[in-house]
Amino acid sequence: MITAGQRNKMKKVFKKGYSKEVQKLLEEKAIWNKKGLPFSNSYITHVFNGRNTNNDIEETIIELYQKRLHEETMITLRRKEIFNKKG
Repeated sequence: MITAGQRNKMKKVFKKGYSKEVQKLLEEKAIWNKKGLPFSNSYITHVFNGRNTNNDIEETIIELYQKRLHEETMITLRRKEIFNKKG
């Protein structure tokens, strides 16, 4: 289960619009609901907010968080590199 502290950290990185990307990652991994259909965005949001539990979805949310955090870090480093050049 995603804790409140983890959720707050992730919200800062996600800002908005993470569920469709999580849904896409789940489809790529061939992880489906009981009926063999893709998980809905609302169900993914419920797992994120702690109303439901699903280890596969939680792991995918964390995977997306790590990816976005890495991208954010790389952008920050590039900006520093560009704007700190003297000349």
